[in-house]
Amino acid sequence: MEDTSSLRGPLKRGTEGPDGFWFDSKGKILNVSASEIERYVYCPMSWRLENEGITAKGKEVEQGIEKHEQMHQIIVEKIEAQNEFTRNIVIWSWWFAVVLTLAADTAAFYFVQDGTIDSELASMIGKFLVLLALVWLILAIVLLILPWRKWLGWNEKLLSTSTNTSEIENDLQPLNTPLKIGEKGWFTFGRPEALILFSAIALSLHGIALTFAQNRSLATFALLVLALIWTLLATTRLQAALTANQRIKEKDIEAGLEELGDIRYSDGGDSFLLEDENTGLRGRPDQITRIGEDLIPVELKTGKIPKKPHKSHQFQILAYLHLIESMTGTPPPFGFLRYGTELVYSIEWNQKEKEKLFHVIKEIQQVSVQGGAKRDHNRPGKCESCSRRQNCPDRLEFIPN
Repeated sequence: MEDTSSLRGPLKRGTEGPDGFWFDSKGKILNVSASEIERYVYCPMSWRLENEGITAKGKEVEQGIEKHEQMHQIIVEKIEAQNEFTRNIVIWSWWFAVVLTLAADTAAFYFVQDGTIDSELASMIGKFLVLLALVWLILAIVLLILPWRKWLGWNEKLLSTSTNTSEIENDLQPLNTPLKIGEKGWFTFGRPEALILFSAIALSLHGIALTFAQNRSLATFALLVLALIWTLLATTRLQAALTANQRIKEKDIEAGLEELGDIRYSDGGDSFLLEDENTGLRGRPDQITRIGEDLIPVELKTGKIPKKPHKSHQFQILAYLHLIESMTGTPPPFGFLRYGTELVYSIEWNQKEKEKLFHVIKEIQQVSVQGGAKRDHNRPGKCESCSRRQNCPDRLEFIPN
């Protein structure tokens, strides 16, 4: 057996804190990633080899990387379709409101021309609507300028046209962190401002039309034609929304996501990093889905499907569950561990599982500082399937039956 002493020494310098977590010489907590936890629980020596720069090798590893990239692309395409669906539905609803506005004006002009409604009364109503529209416009501008959400403690999600797969980032901010309007300022705003601005525009159209239209017969005909044209335009937006919704369903079926809720995050090159400054834990789950009000981490594992979840995989999901809890203040009830596209395990999250996770984090930090990593099993079959076996001086020899 080869000498393993060089792999048992310390990796970092640090000291233990009062609660058992370890810190470096500058007082900064030692970071441990969720993937490190998965490797360490599988085998501490495999974790140490990874830290020495020895990457996993083998056909299954390559297939796993390819599968994760494919899954990420599917999620990106699904999120883009979701954003397109939402955008077109919003535009359709606003355009349909314009149709209703035009229809109401057409009816008003008809009854004024017919003598059913007094012309002077119509003019007075028009002036009142213009004045009301001006008040609403001023209110919308004030709401855009003042940080009223911060005053009310309201973390409403702001409207945006971004297709970033980390849209869920706002939900992962600490509860006392106010949301920002956005880098483009006036081009990103909340639903109340949008509703008030649109209402102001609609009221002004009503008011101006009722006040200044002289030839009411011609105006009635023009408004009727315009309402028909706008109806056709609104229909195109509805059709685009239905097409996007069909693409969402197709992507769910392609990725086996039908029963996993509304997935709004996927691990990619620019995905949001989850961090807990109190434990040093960090990581990026494969996906985060929303089921009701809960954010649920999803981890995809490729290769041979086991009869029950591997212990190392369970601890990786526990890490993501803690990260979501630490960043939102709300503990998820469970996490999803997927093997392929068919089998999904639910991993429960509670205080007992949290204590197990913390124990492993502290152990990894301690071994990083004090050394002592070693193979913790005597299973030749496990060594045989290890993707770092060829570089492991502590490996067991596989004896075929």
